[in-house]
Amino acid sequence: MTKLNQPKTPTSQRDFAYTLRSFLGYLEGTGKAAHTIKNYRLDLLSFHAYLTSAKGRGDLARVTPEDVEHFHARLRTQGLKTNTRRRKLLTIQRFLAYLSKRKKVDETLARKFPTPHKIERIPDTISSDKLIEAIRQLPSETLLDARNRALLWTLAETGCLVSEIAHLRGSDWKGRQVNIPGKAARGVPISGELAEAIERLERLSGAENPTSLFQGFNKFGSLGQPISSRGVELLVRHHAARLGFPKLTPRIFRHSVVIKWLAEGINRDEIQRRLGLKTAYAFRTYDALLSSKKPCKNNTKPS
Repeated sequence: MTKLNQPKTPTSQRDFAYTLRSFLGYLEGTGKAAHTIKNYRLDLLSFHAYLTSAKGRGDLARVTPEDVEHFHARLRTQGLKTNTRRRKLLTIQRFLAYLSKRKKVDETLARKFPTPHKIERIPDTISSDKLIEAIRQLPSETLLDARNRALLWTLAETGCLVSEIAHLRGSDWKGRQVNIPGKAARGVPISGELAEAIERLERLSGAENPTSLFQGFNKFGSLGQPISSRGVELLVRHHAARLGFPKLTPRIFRHSVVIKWLAEGINRDEIQRRLGLKTAYAFRTYDALLSSKKPCKNNTKPS
């Protein structure tokens, strides 16, 4: 079929495809994660499909606040969860604000419209003390065993992210503290036993200041470069059943250490700092967790 005989794509669809690509490129340029960008794309495609089918038009320049309200009503009839509906509406809101700044839609559409309140799910946790005790029993004779043991122990005591642990160098460990680098640089106290596990790993590795203390490995030995985030996730999954926690994930390490710190009497601001969370809003995931785990005060007076 020649180009002259090919069916033409409706102008509204071409405009939408162009603006969607532009918006996704903007998100990528601002550092949004690939998973986040994927969700933005799917949410906007579903909104455009709704406008096309239910309203008979896909022209975003003609979108009204009522269209968004009707779309939300459609989402409710589909039985979508509150947080899912909230995410989709916020995606539309941000997209329209983006278009408004570029004079593609009326500026009134950039205004915020009502969205459901987010429901924070209480994160899964386990006993950090039991987890650390199980990690303590892991072998450490070989370089690989020592790396696995020290890495898991570091996750359990510091709650750092998998993306952060890969970049820890030998020089980041100072006695009873590890200095986690990156955008949320901070110092986190550690136990003397973990410090000893790190010293043992350094002796076995034979490198004073490697690119990363936690090197990646394959069947032939060290790769000479930091372990990847995926590598950390696979390492945790491999050891989960052996440690006695089959559903263990890196995120559970992080959530569980919050409970441990709380039980030790560490205040919320200090916990937030240790986690590398810059704002109280970023800390919101832990609000329900903290309120459900607050230690009870003993009001019994001594006789």
